Amino acid sequence: MSTTSEGKADINHSLVKILDFRHFERFFTFSKSDRKTYKKAITDGVNVSVVLDMVCGNTSK
Repeated sequence: MSTTSEGKADINHSLVKILDFRHFERFFTFSKSDRKTYKKAITDGVNVSVVLDMVCGNTSK
């Protein structure tokens, strides 16, 4: 483990993916068009990811 110039220990972050799936549900989305109006569209699903933020290192003061 290396230390920074302030003497504090570096902490490493890593993301661990637990779930990754597509939830199929039909719903409306609204996006802004070029003319400052909103464009309505039908979307068939949402991509869902469940992740953990793993923190490794000396976290004590």
